[in-house]
Amino acid sequence: MQKWILITGASSGIGRIIAKYIDSCGYHVVLLARNKEKLESIQAELVRESLVISFDLTDLSGIESIFEVCQNTGIKLDGLVHCAGTGNVVPIRNTSAEDLILTMKTNFFSFFELGKCFSLRNYSNTGASIIAISSISPLTCLPGSAAYAASKASINTVVRVMSKEFMKRKIRVNAILPGYVNTPLGPAEDDVNYIAQQPLGIIKAEYVAYFTEYLLSDKAKYMTGTLFPMSGGMAF
Repeated sequence: MQKWILITGASSGIGRIIAKYIDSCGYHVVLLARNKEKLESIQAELVRESLVISFDLTDLSGIESIFEVCQNTGIKLDGLVHCAGTGNVVPIRNTSAEDLILTMKTNFFSFFELGKCFSLRNYSNTGASIIAISSISPLTCLPGSAAYAASKASINTVVRVMSKEFMKRKIRVNAILPGYVNTPLGPAEDDVNYIAQQPLGIIKAEYVAYFTEYLLSDKAKYMTGTLFPMSGGMAF
C-alpha cells in the first residue's frame, strides 16, 4: 500500500530534509510551501511519485483546499508533518502586535487548521500519524523568544488535545522539540557560542528526519500525545 505524507515547509530547512529522507524510505510525499519553483526543484530529486502544492499557510480559510487537491488527485493521506514556521529573536518591548499575529498564524493557527482537516475521513486513513516539528524554546524561554516560544507552546498543547480527540480514528499525534538545528537559517555546526549552550553539538537536520520517519511508521504505533525534546544537552 502506498503511503502519502503531507509535509509543510518542504521547500527548505528541516522540511526539505524530511521530504527527501522519507521519500528514500518508501513514502510518497506531498510537498507544500509558498515557492513553487523550489518545491519542483526538490521534487526532481525524489525517487517516488510526489505532488507539489504551492500555498501560503497564513491563508487560514483556504487550508482545506490543500486537502481537496489531494483528494481530487486520488490521494488519501497517512501522515502530516508540520515543518512550516517563522520566528526571530526580538525582545518583547520591540515585538509589535502584527509580528506576534503573523508568527502565531504561520506556526500555530495553520497547524490547528491542518490538523482539523486531516482528521476528516475524506482526507486521511485510519491509523495515520500527525507530527509537529515544534521547538525546545517553550522549555528554555530564552530572552527574545517570546513570540516564537508562545507559538510553539501552543502547538505543544494542541498536540496533546488532538491526540485525545483523534483517538477514535487511531490517529497518532506527537511533536518533536529540537534545540538548535543546522539549517540555512540556523547556526553553523562549529559555532562555539551555540555549542556552549548545546554541549552535544548543533543538531544535524537529518536526525530530526530519522525520528520523524520513526513516528510516522508502525514502529511507533503506540506513541501518541507525546512531546519529544531533542535538546542536544541544552539545559531547560
